[in-house]
Amino acid sequence: MNRLNHSPTEGPSGDGLPRSQPADADRKKVRSSSSIAAFEKIQPVSLTDRVINALKDSFLRGQFQPGDAIVERDLARQMKVGTPVVREALISLQGQGFVRRVTNTGTYVTRFSAEEVSQLYALRIELETIAFQWARARITAAELETLTQMVDSIVEAGEAGDKRDFLQKDYDFHRHCWELSGNPFLAETLDRLMAPLFAFVVVASGAPLTASMGREHYDLINALRTLQEPEFTTSIRRTLTTFAFRWITNMAKLHDRVDTSRSGQMNSGLIPE
Repeated sequence: MNRLNHSPTEGPSGDGLPRSQPADADRKKVRSSSSIAAFEKIQPVSLTDRVINALKDSFLRGQFQPGDAIVERDLARQMKVGTPVVREALISLQGQGFVRRVTNTGTYVTRFSAEEVSQLYALRIELETIAFQWARARITAAELETLTQMVDSIVEAGEAGDKRDFLQKDYDFHRHCWELSGNPFLAETLDRLMAPLFAFVVVASGAPLTASMGREHYDLINALRTLQEPEFTTSIRRTLTTFAFRWITNMAKLHDRVDTSRSGQMNSGLIPE
């Protein structure tokens, strides 16, 4: 008898003893573990980060107005967190330009003067133009399509009259363009510069955010897709200047209205001079 032709249930020596087989439960475990889907790594979010994100969202929704005082104790009670957590979040938001902390006085939502808005937008034009110049050398057809879809969503938000959604998608578009520059330091600088402006200038102005304003972003994409220098930089600067002029003008009007209202209240004796 050929010992190599042993039964598949026999041991490897062909001695007739049964070979060890995995139990049904073990086989199920093997199949179960191998069929588990692969998940992306879940990033832990600290309690402080949650408070920061909640406050940013409230700024964008206009729940806090520029100049409003933020009382740490009241905020902690509303959010059901400790005061140290709120304090840490506000320190971070101060570094990002969302709030201003005054020694021995308190913390206030950032309020820009008309001159500050003008200076910040002038800086934004210079830095964002550089970002687009560097992005132009790196842009791909797929990325141009992504940018086009992002602008499509901005236009849709404008058509729906959803100011909060428009603002978020508008900011996401610009931030993506900054990242396409390939320089994380430039992208981070623009992010820190522009986030408070989007929250407190655009929102505070009370101006509508329309579909036609969203369509203006197509000019940036068309420049990336078709133009060469110097026409490229000229087109980018023209579009960014249009954005800046709109909000500088709106903020100047807002400050004029506030000054007029305050003057009227002083004349009527409602507030002291």
